[in-house]
Amino acid sequence: MSGAALVAASSMRAEQLTLAVLMCGVASLALSDFVSPFYWLLSATAALLRLWRGSGFSLTELQASLIGWFGFFWVALELVLGRAWVVAFTDFMLILALAVVIEAPTPRNHLHRMLVGLFLVLAAAVLTDSVLYVIPLVAMMWFMWRAAACLYGLNWPGGDLPAVSAGQDARWMILIAAMAAFLFVSLPRFDTHSLLKPTQPRMQTSGFSYRVQLGDFARELDATVVMRVEPAVANLTPVALKKFRREVQGRYWRGVALPTFTGQGWQHSGRKFVRHWPRGGEVVLAKGQGLQLAVYREASDHAYIQLPQGLLNIRRLSEAVQISASGAMSFDQPPSRRLRLQMEISGHGISPLAAMMRPPAHAETSKQAIPAVLYQWVNKISRGMQSPAAALRVLADELRGWTYDLHAKLDDARPLESFLAQKKGHCELYATTLALAARVLGVPSRVVNGYYGGEWNDVGGFLLLRQQHAHSWTEVWLHGHWQRMDATPASRWELLGVRFPAFDEVWETIKLNWYRYVLEFQDSDRTALLKQLWQQLRSYGAGLLLVALFVAAVIGLIRVFPGVRFWQYFRTPTAAWPLLDRWLEKHGSKRHGYQPLRCLPIPAGVDAARWQAFVQDWERQAYAGTHGWHRRELKRHLRAL
Repeated sequence: MSGAALVAASSMRAEQLTLAVLMCGVASLALSDFVSPFYWLLSATAALLRLWRGSGFSLTELQASLIGWFGFFWVALELVLGRAWVVAFTDFMLILALAVVIEAPTPRNHLHRMLVGLFLVLAAAVLTDSVLYVIPLVAMMWFMWRAAACLYGLNWPGGDLPAVSAGQDARWMILIAAMAAFLFVSLPRFDTHSLLKPTQPRMQTSGFSYRVQLGDFARELDATVVMRVEPAVANLTPVALKKFRREVQGRYWRGVALPTFTGQGWQHSGRKFVRHWPRGGEVVLAKGQGLQLAVYREASDHAYIQLPQGLLNIRRLSEAVQISASGAMSFDQPPSRRLRLQMEISGHGISPLAAMMRPPAHAETSKQAIPAVLYQWVNKISRGMQSPAAALRVLADELRGWTYDLHAKLDDARPLESFLAQKKGHCELYATTLALAARVLGVPSRVVNGYYGGEWNDVGGFLLLRQQHAHSWTEVWLHGHWQRMDATPASRWELLGVRFPAFDEVWETIKLNWYRYVLEFQDSDRTALLKQLWQQLRSYGAGLLLVALFVAAVIGLIRVFPGVRFWQYFRTPTAAWPLLDRWLEKHGSKRHGYQPLRCLPIPAGVDAARWQAFVQDWERQAYAGTHGWHRRELKRHLRAL
């Protein structure tokens, strides 16, 4: 291959590699689900056309700069119209990516592509906590390294270094990854949550709502993860982890209490706060030692904290919180991103939260909008009962014997009458019926929305709460305090919405570790990590030192006495001829199996004197009958050429 052809091939490879770097940045924002698809689809489509048509599909630097200026003024217009500045900045970067995709293939444009791609990945890393952007990030590291090596080998102005092979580059990636890990652990953390809060996408959760319409609760089992709950103490023994699972699974996670019945559903009737805790403080509901949890909540569209049954305390609040008279705890303002809370809980039967709840208000005793058919049903079932508490137990047992059905058809105008006639429906209908039955009997009541149960992940050793675990139950005022009653049939918890459980367990484990050890890595985590490493070093340091000394001694002996045949037992004998043949083909020479090297022409780009010396050394060891070169030795000689 002539020199001009080699330069043309290298230029084409540089074009493809720098496009790949840029597309990794575009893909990182696309996977984050943060920006409008319109922006990143433009760049992706232009890149495909550029790969298909080559440099013929290009603009001059002036024309490309006009696109960049158009993006600048367009983003300024977005800011005037009220778009968040962080989102507007990413829109501008994606428009700029479109400009550099179709700019003429000059050295300056190749640099532009890599810089814009790097800024897009950084934007995705800062603006979202999605684990998916790490995929294009890893790909970008490789493409950027190869693109830089390729551009240096084109002998353009400023590029006087020879291009090296991909195999040689791969060894340096280990060092780069180690340096990145060191910087990640050592650099200080900065709080950017307050700046990013208005821009980050949030999830609507079915377990929290100020207004609930009967019949609209759910029509399918949504497997979207709401929370992940793991032990706060790392490296538990199998016995301790089994105990943790037994204690944490099967609990109620309390959210919003809805006291006002409208005839078609429930709604909140205002919040009266009874206590406030400042940011950085500690919520203490009861004293005592219990099970320590680390709770990771998804970025949700509400400010409430899911309170597990038996909650004792919450440590190190990220924002100020307050608790209402109905026992609902919420932040003064919604957290900016994924929330990590340290909690401590007691046994299943203890409820310290009940002490915070005030006596019933008027809305929790009102019999307004209760249909007559419910009065008839309550009187029929509870006839002869001596107390309201006994009657409620009988009514709850009756409801638990009915059928749980997410797809039961209800009359929108008369949903409760439809439910009583069909004797099947979802949990909000069961909770509503029991709550209104309590009011008919003269017992104050309300409906509570939250989550129940959860799904244990055996791979990662933690509890998952999904949208499908959203649940409604009833709270009634008996014996001077609020008590929970749940009339939902047990068949509700036999329903699953995960299609590939084994894969899902692995994927959720990866995500939890990503959130815990990357996105939520804090200064306190660095201190704990260093302490753990120091303990491991003290425990196994002597053994590791002996192993290192032994390996160093063996390597030293091999280097001092390279000709001793005893070392051959520790070396992997591999065929060097195939490696040499592949190297020759890359340099424009084809060798048949019967041909010696001296019969071949000098490979392209190799000095004639060096080639002749290499041929003599090769034939001396290859045909002398002594031990031949191994792959590592051959690679060393080939690099010298």
